[in-house]
Amino acid sequence: MKIPRLLRTLAHAGALVFGAFWLVATSAEAVPARDCFTGLTNPTRIAVVLGTPGSDPAAGGSAYPSCAGIDGLAPGATLTFSLTQGPRPKKTADTCWGYGTTALEGTTDVQIQSEQSVAAYYFLTDVGGTYTSSAASTCTGSWRLRLGSFAALDHPISPLDASNGGWIVERSIIVGDPQTCMGPIKTGEPPAGCDDTFPVVSITQLAP
Repeated sequence: MKIPRLLRTLAHAGALVFGAFWLVATSAEAVPARDCFTGLTNPTRIAVVLGTPGSDPAAGGSAYPSCAGIDGLAPGATLTFSLTQGPRPKKTADTCWGYGTTALEGTTDVQIQSEQSVAAYYFLTDVGGTYTSSAASTCTGSWRLRLGSFAALDHPISPLDASNGGWIVERSIIVGDPQTCMGPIKTGEPPAGCDDTFPVVSITQLAP
């Protein structure tokens, strides 16, 4: 008879622990995103030169194949971002006050979704959009690019000192039906896609 009583006691204690955890998890208040980046005007334009994936420890691997430059992103390419830092957002998790990308030059077959305000982990900017192949108009899917540095989690850093900050560009393309596409995307079962992580060679602030 003592065992059932012990089980009831343990079950009750477990319920109390779970209840306490749930209250903490669901009662977390949103806090303003913090300042992670310095040295840029607002709004601003920056030119980002891409390095070769795999040549930098910050550039990791992926289950998807490389996009092989089908959207214009390749080693040595320059992307020009028009950035705006909108009102400081609030998040329940520790995150950075980033910049929204309002325009992006240097891509091919990409249409971005302009955003004014971004709060996203360690990224200076996190921009989404669509990819539609000019060689096969039925090959279309989601496109996403993120520019940032893990170092921003430790202390505010300047993108203009990118050579010392471990900056990377992560980009992915995901399509629902790989049979409509040619090249690197036509692999695996749907959803299929490709991606790359480029180390950043340099970031330069341009005139408005």
